[in-house]
Amino acid sequence: MTESSNDDSGITRLDKPVLCLTRPPSKPTQRSNKPNSIKSSSKNAPRFKPHSSSPRNSSTQETKNNMPAKSSHKKLENTVLQSRQIVFEILSAVNNGGQLDRCLASHAELEMLEGRDRRFVQLLATTCLRRRGQLEKIIAPLVTRRPFGSQAHANIVLAMGAAQLLFLKTGPHAAVDSTVELMRQVGFERLCGLANAVMRRLTRDGESLLAATQDYDNLPSWLKISWQHYWGDKATNEIAAIAMQPPSLDISVAKDPEIWAKKLSGTLIDGKTIRRAFDGDPAQLDGFAEGAWWVQDAAAALPARLFGNLQEKTVIDLCAAPGGKSAQLIAAGAKVIAIDINPKRLDRLRRNLKRLKMTAQLTLLDGLNYVPDALVDAILLDAPCSATGTIRRRPDILGRQESEDLTNLQSTQWELATTALSWLKPGGTLIYATCSLQPEEGEAIITAILDAAEGRFKIAPITLSEAGFFSRSINETGCLRILPSAYRDIGGVDGFFIARLISVP
Repeated sequence: MTESSNDDSGITRLDKPVLCLTRPPSKPTQRSNKPNSIKSSSKNAPRFKPHSSSPRNSSTQETKNNMPAKSSHKKLENTVLQSRQIVFEILSAVNNGGQLDRCLASHAELEMLEGRDRRFVQLLATTCLRRRGQLEKIIAPLVTRRPFGSQAHANIVLAMGAAQLLFLKTGPHAAVDSTVELMRQVGFERLCGLANAVMRRLTRDGESLLAATQDYDNLPSWLKISWQHYWGDKATNEIAAIAMQPPSLDISVAKDPEIWAKKLSGTLIDGKTIRRAFDGDPAQLDGFAEGAWWVQDAAAALPARLFGNLQEKTVIDLCAAPGGKSAQLIAAGAKVIAIDINPKRLDRLRRNLKRLKMTAQLTLLDGLNYVPDALVDAILLDAPCSATGTIRRRPDILGRQESEDLTNLQSTQWELATTALSWLKPGGTLIYATCSLQPEEGEAIITAILDAAEGRFKIAPITLSEAGFFSRSINETGCLRILPSAYRDIGGVDGFFIARLISVP
Protein backbone atom coordinates (compact mmCIF):
# COMPACT_ATOMS: atom_id res chain seq x y z
CA MET A 1 0.00 0.00 0.00
CA THR A 2 1.28 3.45 -0.75
CA GLU A 3 1.80 5.95 2.02
CA SER A 4 -1.35 7.53 3.42
CA SER A 5 -1.56 11.28 3.16
CA ASN A 6 -2.65 13.82 5.75
CA ASP A 7 -4.15 17.18 4.84
CA ASP A 8 -4.20 20.26 7.05
CA SER A 9 -7.41 19.12 8.76
CA GLY A 10 -5.65 16.10 10.28
CA ILE A 11 -7.77 13.61 8.30
CA THR A 12 -5.86 10.48 7.33
CA ARG A 13 -6.73 9.44 3.78
CA LEU A 14 -6.13 6.15 2.04
CA ASP A 15 -4.17 6.33 -1.19
CA LYS A 16 -4.90 3.74 -3.84
CA PRO A 17 -2.97 0.54 -3.03
CA VAL A 18 -0.39 -0.72 -5.48
CA LEU A 19 -1.04 -4.33 -4.42
CA CYS A 20 -3.11 -6.74 -6.48
CA LEU A 21 -5.62 -9.21 -5.11
CA THR A 22 -3.17 -12.06 -4.69
CA ARG A 23 -2.19 -14.33 -1.87
CA PRO A 24 0.23 -12.73 0.62
CA PRO A 25 3.70 -14.23 1.17
CA SER A 26 3.65 -17.73 2.64
CA LYS A 27 4.96 -16.52 5.99
CA PRO A 28 3.65 -13.00 6.59
CA THR A 29 4.63 -11.08 9.67
CA GLN A 30 2.49 -12.01 12.65
CA ARG A 31 0.28 -9.21 13.89
CA SER A 32 -2.44 -8.69 16.39
CA ASN A 33 -5.99 -8.35 15.12
CA LYS A 34 -7.33 -6.83 18.31
CA PRO A 35 -8.71 -3.28 18.21
CA ASN A 36 -7.20 -2.60 21.62
CA SER A 37 -3.64 -3.35 20.53
CA ILE A 38 -3.08 0.27 19.55
CA LYS A 39 -0.56 2.19 21.61
CA SER A 40 -0.77 5.90 22.25
CA SER A 41 2.20 8.00 21.26
CA SER A 42 3.99 9.97 23.94
CA LYS A 43 2.93 13.33 22.59
CA ASN A 44 -0.73 12.48 23.14
CA ALA A 45 -0.45 10.24 26.18
CA PRO A 46 -3.49 9.86 28.46
CA ARG A 47 -3.96 13.08 30.35
CA PHE A 48 -3.86 11.63 33.85
CA LYS A 49 -0.76 9.52 33.22
CA PRO A 50 2.37 10.36 35.27
CA HIS A 51 4.86 12.47 33.34
CA SER A 52 8.07 11.34 34.97
CA SER A 53 7.65 7.67 35.78
CA SER A 54 7.45 4.90 33.21
CA PRO A 55 4.56 2.40 33.24
CA ARG A 56 5.20 -0.72 35.23
CA ASN A 57 5.63 -4.04 33.51
CA SER A 58 2.34 -5.64 32.52
CA SER A 59 1.30 -9.07 33.72
CA THR A 60 -1.83 -11.03 34.44
CA GLN A 61 -2.33 -8.74 37.42
CA GLU A 62 -2.54 -5.71 35.14
CA THR A 63 -4.47 -3.50 37.52
CA LYS A 64 -2.11 -3.92 40.46
CA ASN A 65 1.01 -3.55 38.36
CA ASN A 66 -0.09 -0.17 37.03
CA MET A 67 -0.68 1.40 40.43
CA PRO A 68 1.40 4.40 41.58
CA ALA A 69 4.28 3.48 43.83
CA LYS A 70 2.83 5.05 46.97
CA SER A 71 -0.60 3.44 46.70
CA SER A 72 -1.72 1.22 49.57
CA HIS A 73 -3.06 -2.25 48.77
CA LYS A 74 -4.44 -2.81 52.26
CA LYS A 75 -8.06 -3.96 52.18
CA LEU A 76 -10.28 -1.25 53.62
CA GLU A 77 -12.97 -1.94 56.15
CA ASN A 78 -15.06 0.94 54.84
CA THR A 79 -16.94 -0.38 51.80
CA VAL A 80 -17.60 3.11 50.43
CA LEU A 81 -13.93 4.02 50.44
CA GLN A 82 -12.91 0.56 49.28
CA SER A 83 -15.04 0.82 46.14
CA ARG A 84 -13.52 4.21 45.37
CA GLN A 85 -9.99 2.91 45.82
CA ILE A 86 -10.78 0.11 43.36
CA VAL A 87 -11.99 2.71 40.86
CA PHE A 88 -8.75 4.64 41.39
CA GLU A 89 -6.67 1.52 40.76
CA ILE A 90 -8.62 0.65 37.62
CA LEU A 91 -8.36 4.17 36.20
CA SER A 92 -4.63 4.21 36.98
CA ALA A 93 -4.22 0.97 35.04
CA VAL A 94 -6.25 2.28 32.10
CA ASN A 95 -4.20 5.44 31.96
CA ASN A 96 -1.05 3.35 31.88
CA GLY A 97 -2.29 1.59 28.73
CA GLY A 98 -4.71 -1.02 30.07
CA GLN A 99 -8.09 -1.80 28.51
CA LEU A 100 -11.05 -1.00 30.73
CA ASP A 101 -12.89 -4.31 30.51
CA ARG A 102 -9.69 -6.25 31.22
CA CYS A 103 -8.82 -4.03 34.17
CA LEU A 104 -12.30 -4.55 35.60
CA ALA A 105 -12.14 -8.32 35.04
CA SER A 106 -8.65 -8.71 36.53
CA HIS A 107 -9.18 -6.76 39.75
CA ALA A 108 -9.35 -9.40 42.47
CA GLU A 109 -11.09 -7.25 45.08
CA LEU A 110 -13.87 -6.15 42.74
CA GLU A 111 -15.53 -9.57 42.84
CA MET A 112 -15.55 -9.42 46.64
CA LEU A 113 -17.89 -6.42 46.64
CA GLU A 114 -21.66 -6.71 46.78
CA GLY A 115 -23.53 -6.31 43.50
CA ARG A 116 -24.55 -2.72 44.18
CA ASP A 117 -20.97 -1.70 44.95
CA ARG A 118 -19.64 -3.50 41.86
CA ARG A 119 -22.11 -1.58 39.70
CA PHE A 120 -20.99 1.66 41.36
CA VAL A 121 -17.36 0.88 40.55
CA GLN A 122 -18.17 0.32 36.89
CA LEU A 123 -20.40 3.39 36.70
CA LEU A 124 -17.85 5.72 38.28
CA ALA A 125 -14.96 4.35 36.23
CA THR A 126 -16.83 4.64 32.93
CA THR A 127 -18.14 8.10 33.83
CA CYS A 128 -14.61 9.37 34.53
CA LEU A 129 -13.42 8.01 31.19
CA ARG A 130 -16.43 9.23 29.19
CA ARG A 131 -16.37 12.67 30.74
CA ARG A 132 -12.60 13.08 30.84
CA GLY A 133 -12.55 16.23 28.72
CA GLN A 134 -15.33 17.97 30.64
CA LEU A 135 -13.81 17.01 34.00
CA GLU A 136 -10.47 18.46 33.00
CA LYS A 137 -12.09 21.66 31.76
CA ILE A 138 -14.03 22.00 35.02
CA ILE A 139 -11.10 21.32 37.34
CA ALA A 140 -8.47 23.33 35.44
CA PRO A 141 -9.41 26.83 36.73
CA LEU A 142 -9.55 25.54 40.32
CA VAL A 143 -5.97 24.23 40.43
CA THR A 144 -3.14 26.72 40.06
CA ARG A 145 -0.56 23.98 39.67
CA ARG A 146 -1.72 20.50 38.72
CA PRO A 147 -0.07 17.56 40.50
CA PHE A 148 2.61 16.08 38.26
CA GLY A 149 5.44 13.58 38.26
CA SER A 150 5.11 11.01 41.04
CA GLN A 151 1.91 12.74 42.21
CA ALA A 152 0.23 12.88 38.80
CA HIS A 153 -2.28 10.17 39.71
CA ALA A 154 -3.73 12.57 42.26
CA ASN A 155 -5.51 14.12 39.26
CA ILE A 156 -7.52 10.90 39.00
CA VAL A 157 -8.78 11.40 42.57
CA LEU A 158 -9.89 14.94 41.75
CA ALA A 159 -11.64 13.77 38.59
CA MET A 160 -13.42 11.01 40.54
CA GLY A 161 -14.64 13.53 43.09
CA ALA A 162 -15.92 15.91 40.43
CA ALA A 163 -17.61 13.07 38.53
CA GLN A 164 -19.45 11.92 41.65
CA LEU A 165 -20.60 15.42 42.50
CA LEU A 166 -21.60 16.66 39.04
CA PHE A 167 -22.58 13.57 37.05
CA LEU A 168 -23.54 10.90 39.58
CA LYS A 169 -25.15 13.48 41.89
CA THR A 170 -23.52 12.14 45.03
CA GLY A 171 -24.34 14.26 48.08
CA PRO A 172 -21.85 17.12 48.58
CA HIS A 173 -20.80 16.02 52.07
CA ALA A 174 -20.16 12.42 50.99
CA ALA A 175 -18.39 13.50 47.79
CA VAL A 176 -16.05 15.91 49.62
CA ASP A 177 -15.21 13.58 52.49
CA SER A 178 -14.65 10.48 50.36
CA THR A 179 -12.41 12.39 47.92
CA VAL A 180 -10.23 13.81 50.68
CA GLU A 181 -9.97 10.44 52.41
CA LEU A 182 -9.19 8.64 49.15
CA MET A 183 -6.42 11.13 48.46
CA ARG A 184 -4.91 10.19 51.83
CA GLN A 185 -5.50 6.47 51.39
CA VAL A 186 -3.70 6.20 48.03
CA GLY A 187 -0.60 7.92 49.34
CA PHE A 188 -1.06 11.62 48.54
CA GLU A 189 -1.65 12.89 52.08
CA ARG A 190 0.06 16.21 51.34
CA LEU A 191 -2.57 16.91 48.70
CA CYS A 192 -5.58 16.40 50.98
CA GLY A 193 -5.84 20.17 51.42
CA LEU A 194 -5.95 20.61 47.66
CA ALA A 195 -8.66 17.95 47.36
CA ASN A 196 -10.72 19.60 50.07
CA ALA A 197 -10.42 23.05 48.48
CA VAL A 198 -11.28 21.82 44.97
CA MET A 199 -14.27 19.79 46.12
CA ARG A 200 -15.71 22.57 48.28
CA ARG A 201 -15.34 24.98 45.38
CA LEU A 202 -17.15 22.50 43.16
CA THR A 203 -20.03 22.27 45.62
CA ARG A 204 -20.50 26.02 45.10
CA ASP A 205 -19.54 26.60 41.47
CA GLY A 206 -19.53 23.15 39.89
CA GLU A 207 -22.86 23.43 38.10
CA SER A 208 -21.94 26.72 36.44
CA LEU A 209 -18.57 25.30 35.38
CA LEU A 210 -20.34 22.22 34.01
CA ALA A 211 -22.79 24.39 32.07
CA ALA A 212 -19.84 25.92 30.19
CA THR A 213 -18.83 22.51 28.78
CA GLN A 214 -20.23 20.36 25.98
CA ASP A 215 -20.37 16.62 25.35
CA TYR A 216 -17.95 17.00 22.43
CA ASP A 217 -15.33 18.39 24.83
CA ASN A 218 -14.68 14.74 25.68
CA LEU A 219 -13.60 13.86 22.14
CA PRO A 220 -9.89 13.89 21.29
CA SER A 221 -9.26 16.79 18.92
CA TRP A 222 -8.37 14.52 15.98
CA LEU A 223 -11.61 12.57 16.36
CA LYS A 224 -13.75 15.69 16.68
CA ILE A 225 -12.12 17.18 13.55
CA SER A 226 -12.65 13.92 11.66
CA TRP A 227 -16.33 13.58 12.57
CA GLN A 228 -17.05 17.22 11.84
CA HIS A 229 -15.36 16.84 8.47
CA TYR A 230 -17.26 13.70 7.45
CA TRP A 231 -20.56 13.93 9.31
CA GLY A 232 -21.00 17.63 10.14
CA ASP A 233 -21.27 19.56 13.39
CA LYS A 234 -24.82 18.48 14.23
CA ALA A 235 -24.15 14.75 13.86
CA THR A 236 -20.84 15.09 15.72
CA ASN A 237 -22.58 16.69 18.68
CA GLU A 238 -25.30 14.04 18.65
CA ILE A 239 -22.83 11.15 18.38
CA ALA A 240 -20.83 12.62 21.28
CA ALA A 241 -24.00 12.97 23.38
CA ILE A 242 -24.98 9.33 22.75
CA ALA A 243 -21.44 8.20 23.57
CA MET A 244 -21.74 9.80 27.00
CA GLN A 245 -24.69 7.61 27.97
CA PRO A 246 -24.43 4.09 29.44
CA PRO A 247 -25.39 1.64 26.69
CA SER A 248 -28.50 -0.48 26.79
CA LEU A 249 -28.31 -4.26 26.95
CA ASP A 250 -28.91 -5.72 23.48
CA ILE A 251 -29.56 -9.43 23.14
CA SER A 252 -29.56 -11.85 20.21
CA VAL A 253 -31.46 -15.13 20.43
CA ALA A 254 -31.16 -18.33 18.45
CA LYS A 255 -34.95 -18.56 18.12
CA ASP A 256 -38.24 -17.22 19.48
CA PRO A 257 -37.30 -13.55 19.87
CA GLU A 258 -40.86 -12.50 20.71
CA ILE A 259 -41.09 -15.02 23.55
CA TRP A 260 -37.72 -14.01 24.99
CA ALA A 261 -38.48 -10.31 24.67
CA LYS A 262 -41.48 -10.89 26.93
CA LYS A 263 -39.53 -13.05 29.38
CA LEU A 264 -36.74 -10.49 29.63
CA SER A 265 -39.06 -7.46 29.75
CA GLY A 266 -37.36 -6.09 26.65
CA THR A 267 -38.34 -4.38 23.41
CA LEU A 268 -37.77 -5.92 20.00
CA ILE A 269 -35.77 -3.92 17.47
CA ASP A 270 -36.76 -4.91 13.93
CA GLY A 271 -38.25 -8.12 15.28
CA LYS A 272 -34.80 -9.55 15.99
CA THR A 273 -32.72 -7.83 18.70
CA ILE A 274 -34.05 -7.58 22.24
CA ARG A 275 -33.20 -4.32 23.98
CA ARG A 276 -33.59 -3.61 27.67
CA ALA A 277 -32.05 -1.37 30.31
CA PHE A 278 -29.79 -3.26 32.69
CA ASP A 279 -26.75 -2.31 34.75
CA GLY A 280 -26.02 -5.62 36.43
CA ASP A 281 -24.55 -8.96 35.40
CA PRO A 282 -26.35 -10.31 32.29
CA ALA A 283 -25.49 -13.83 33.41
CA GLN A 284 -28.09 -13.47 36.16
CA LEU A 285 -30.96 -13.01 33.69
CA ASP A 286 -33.30 -15.81 32.65
CA GLY A 287 -32.05 -17.94 29.80
CA PHE A 288 -28.36 -16.99 29.93
CA ALA A 289 -27.09 -20.09 31.70
CA GLU A 290 -29.28 -22.28 29.47
CA GLY A 291 -27.69 -20.74 26.35
CA ALA A 292 -30.87 -19.22 24.97
CA TRP A 293 -29.25 -15.90 24.05
CA TRP A 294 -26.07 -13.84 23.94
CA VAL A 295 -25.23 -10.16 24.32
CA GLN A 296 -24.75 -8.34 20.99
CA ASP A 297 -25.39 -4.75 19.95
CA ALA A 298 -28.27 -4.32 17.50
CA ALA A 299 -25.97 -2.90 14.80
CA ALA A 300 -23.33 -5.59 15.38
CA ALA A 301 -25.98 -8.25 14.75
CA LEU A 302 -26.71 -6.99 11.25
CA PRO A 303 -23.67 -8.17 9.19
CA ALA A 304 -24.32 -11.87 9.75
CA ARG A 305 -27.91 -11.49 8.50
CA LEU A 306 -26.88 -10.26 5.06
CA PHE A 307 -25.76 -13.58 3.54
CA GLY A 308 -29.19 -14.93 2.70
CA ASN A 309 -29.72 -18.68 2.95
CA LEU A 310 -26.81 -20.35 4.75
CA GLN A 311 -28.20 -23.84 5.24
CA GLU A 312 -25.34 -26.36 4.96
CA LYS A 313 -23.00 -23.71 3.54
CA THR A 314 -19.44 -23.30 4.76
CA VAL A 315 -18.74 -19.87 6.23
CA ILE A 316 -15.44 -18.53 7.53
CA ASP A 317 -15.78 -16.09 10.41
CA LEU A 318 -12.47 -14.22 10.35
CA CYS A 319 -11.46 -12.38 13.57
CA ALA A 320 -14.33 -14.29 15.14
CA ALA A 321 -14.01 -13.72 18.90
CA PRO A 322 -15.93 -13.26 21.12
CA GLY A 323 -18.36 -15.23 18.97
CA GLY A 324 -21.65 -13.38 18.64
CA LYS A 325 -21.55 -13.44 14.84
CA SER A 326 -20.38 -17.06 14.80
CA ALA A 327 -23.43 -17.94 16.89
CA GLN A 328 -25.69 -16.15 14.42
CA LEU A 329 -24.17 -18.02 11.50
CA ILE A 330 -24.51 -21.38 13.26
CA ALA A 331 -28.11 -20.60 14.19
CA ALA A 332 -28.75 -19.87 10.50
CA GLY A 333 -27.59 -23.39 9.57
CA ALA A 334 -24.04 -22.67 8.44
CA LYS A 335 -20.95 -24.81 8.95
CA VAL A 336 -18.67 -22.26 10.60
CA ILE A 337 -14.88 -22.05 10.61
CA ALA A 338 -14.07 -19.49 13.30
CA ILE A 339 -10.57 -18.01 13.12
CA ASP A 340 -8.89 -15.72 15.64
CA ILE A 341 -5.28 -14.82 16.34
CA ASN A 342 -5.64 -14.33 20.09
CA PRO A 343 -5.71 -17.47 22.28
CA LYS A 344 -7.57 -15.82 25.16
CA ARG A 345 -10.22 -14.42 22.87
CA LEU A 346 -10.58 -17.74 21.07
CA ASP A 347 -10.97 -19.48 24.41
CA ARG A 348 -13.72 -17.01 25.26
CA LEU A 349 -15.40 -17.86 21.95
CA ARG A 350 -15.12 -21.54 22.80
CA ARG A 351 -16.76 -21.00 26.19
CA ASN A 352 -19.53 -18.89 24.66
CA LEU A 353 -20.36 -21.51 22.04
CA LYS A 354 -20.32 -24.23 24.69
CA ARG A 355 -22.87 -22.30 26.76
CA LEU A 356 -24.99 -21.81 23.66
CA LYS A 357 -24.70 -25.53 22.85
CA MET A 358 -23.25 -24.72 19.43
CA THR A 359 -20.26 -26.12 17.60
CA ALA A 360 -17.82 -24.70 15.09
CA GLN A 361 -14.36 -25.49 13.78
CA LEU A 362 -12.12 -23.22 15.86
CA THR A 363 -8.74 -22.19 14.48
CA LEU A 364 -6.08 -20.27 16.40
CA LEU A 365 -4.16 -18.51 13.64
CA ASP A 366 -3.37 -15.20 12.03
CA GLY A 367 -5.86 -14.96 9.19
CA LEU A 368 -3.07 -14.11 6.79
CA ASN A 369 -1.56 -17.56 7.40
CA TYR A 370 -4.79 -19.48 6.94
CA VAL A 371 -5.31 -21.57 3.81
CA PRO A 372 -8.73 -23.26 3.50
CA ASP A 373 -8.98 -26.87 2.37
CA ALA A 374 -11.39 -25.72 -0.34
CA LEU A 375 -13.00 -22.52 -1.56
CA VAL A 376 -15.94 -21.46 0.60
CA ASP A 377 -19.41 -20.04 0.08
CA ALA A 378 -19.18 -17.08 2.41
CA ILE A 379 -16.83 -15.10 4.63
CA LEU A 380 -17.57 -12.68 7.43
CA LEU A 381 -14.75 -10.26 8.19
CA ASP A 382 -15.40 -8.00 11.15
CA ALA A 383 -12.02 -6.37 10.69
CA PRO A 384 -9.72 -4.98 13.39
CA CYS A 385 -10.33 -1.25 13.54
CA SER A 386 -10.17 1.87 15.69
CA ALA A 387 -13.54 0.92 17.22
CA THR A 388 -14.62 4.56 17.34
CA GLY A 389 -18.21 3.43 16.85
CA THR A 390 -18.19 1.69 20.24
CA ILE A 391 -17.11 4.54 22.52
CA ARG A 392 -20.22 4.31 24.70
CA ARG A 393 -19.20 0.72 25.52
CA ARG A 394 -15.44 1.35 25.53
CA PRO A 395 -14.89 4.89 26.82
CA ASP A 396 -11.18 4.19 27.31
CA ILE A 397 -10.88 4.66 23.54
CA LEU A 398 -11.34 8.40 24.07
CA GLY A 399 -7.95 8.59 25.74
CA ARG A 400 -6.07 6.08 23.62
CA GLN A 401 -6.82 6.52 19.93
CA GLU A 402 -4.89 8.82 17.61
CA SER A 403 -5.12 9.61 13.92
CA GLU A 404 -1.71 8.02 13.33
CA ASP A 405 -3.18 4.64 14.24
CA LEU A 406 -5.34 4.52 11.12
CA THR A 407 -2.51 3.95 8.67
CA ASN A 408 -1.48 0.64 10.25
CA LEU A 409 -5.08 -0.40 10.69
CA GLN A 410 -5.80 0.28 7.01
CA SER A 411 -2.92 -1.98 6.04
CA THR A 412 -4.28 -4.78 8.23
CA GLN A 413 -7.80 -4.31 6.88
CA TRP A 414 -6.55 -4.36 3.29
CA GLU A 415 -4.43 -7.45 3.81
CA LEU A 416 -7.16 -9.42 5.59
CA ALA A 417 -9.90 -8.44 3.15
CA THR A 418 -7.93 -9.15 -0.02
CA THR A 419 -6.60 -12.41 1.39
CA ALA A 420 -10.09 -13.54 2.39
CA LEU A 421 -11.52 -12.71 -1.04
CA SER A 422 -9.17 -15.28 -2.56
CA TRP A 423 -10.91 -18.00 -0.53
CA LEU A 424 -14.35 -17.46 -2.15
CA LYS A 425 -16.03 -19.72 -4.63
CA PRO A 426 -17.23 -18.00 -7.82
CA GLY A 427 -20.40 -16.21 -6.79
CA GLY A 428 -19.41 -16.39 -3.13
CA THR A 429 -20.06 -13.57 -0.68
CA LEU A 430 -17.81 -11.61 1.68
CA ILE A 431 -19.31 -9.29 4.29
CA TYR A 432 -16.80 -6.64 5.35
CA ALA A 433 -17.61 -4.76 8.56
CA THR A 434 -15.90 -2.41 10.99
CA CYS A 435 -17.27 -0.91 14.20
CA SER A 436 -15.66 2.38 13.21
CA LEU A 437 -17.01 5.80 12.28
CA GLN A 438 -13.92 6.52 10.20
CA PRO A 439 -14.48 6.26 6.41
CA GLU A 440 -10.77 5.49 6.07
CA GLU A 441 -11.55 2.07 7.55
CA GLY A 442 -14.75 1.47 5.62
CA GLU A 443 -15.65 3.22 2.39
CA ALA A 444 -12.02 3.89 1.47
CA ILE A 445 -11.04 0.23 1.90
CA ILE A 446 -13.90 -0.99 -0.29
CA THR A 447 -13.13 1.61 -2.95
CA ALA A 448 -9.48 0.54 -2.96
CA ILE A 449 -10.44 -3.13 -3.28
CA LEU A 450 -12.76 -2.48 -6.21
CA ASP A 451 -10.16 -0.33 -7.94
CA ALA A 452 -7.58 -3.11 -7.65
CA ALA A 453 -9.98 -5.98 -8.39
CA GLU A 454 -10.46 -5.08 -12.07
CA GLY A 455 -13.98 -6.47 -12.14
CA ARG A 456 -13.31 -9.73 -10.28
CA PHE A 457 -15.38 -8.57 -7.31
CA LYS A 458 -18.27 -6.17 -7.01
CA ILE A 459 -20.59 -4.72 -4.40
CA ALA A 460 -23.88 -6.55 -3.95
CA PRO A 461 -26.11 -3.67 -2.78
CA ILE A 462 -27.92 -4.20 0.50
CA THR A 463 -31.67 -3.85 -0.06
CA LEU A 464 -34.23 -2.02 2.04
CA SER A 465 -35.86 -5.29 3.09
CA GLU A 466 -32.53 -6.83 4.12
CA ALA A 467 -31.51 -3.81 6.16
CA GLY A 468 -34.94 -3.53 7.77
CA PHE A 469 -34.83 -1.07 10.65
CA PHE A 470 -31.35 0.02 9.51
CA SER A 471 -32.46 0.85 5.96
CA ARG A 472 -32.11 4.55 6.78
CA SER A 473 -28.33 3.94 6.77
CA ILE A 474 -27.97 2.55 3.22
CA ASN A 475 -25.64 4.83 1.26
CA GLU A 476 -25.46 5.56 -2.46
CA THR A 477 -23.23 2.53 -3.14
CA GLY A 478 -25.54 0.05 -1.43
CA CYS A 479 -23.38 -0.27 1.69
CA LEU A 480 -24.45 0.56 5.24
CA ARG A 481 -22.95 3.52 7.10
CA ILE A 482 -24.57 3.35 10.53
CA LEU A 483 -24.23 6.55 12.57
CA PRO A 484 -25.39 6.41 16.20
CA SER A 485 -26.98 9.83 15.72
CA ALA A 486 -29.43 8.36 13.18
CA TYR A 487 -30.89 6.11 15.91
CA ARG A 488 -31.55 8.56 18.72
CA ASP A 489 -35.18 7.39 18.66
CA ILE A 490 -34.13 4.07 20.22
CA GLY A 491 -31.26 5.39 22.35
CA GLY A 492 -28.50 4.91 19.78
CA VAL A 493 -26.53 1.95 18.48
CA ASP A 494 -22.86 1.25 17.84
CA GLY A 495 -21.41 2.90 14.77
CA PHE A 496 -20.73 0.50 11.89
CA PHE A 497 -19.75 0.25 8.25
CA ILE A 498 -20.94 -2.83 6.35
CA ALA A 499 -20.30 -3.79 2.73
CA ARG A 500 -21.25 -6.94 0.82
CA LEU A 501 -18.90 -8.09 -1.92
CA ILE A 502 -19.44 -10.99 -4.30
CA SER A 503 -16.95 -12.90 -6.43
CA VAL A 504 -17.92 -12.44 -10.06
CA PRO A 505 -18.20 -15.90 -11.78
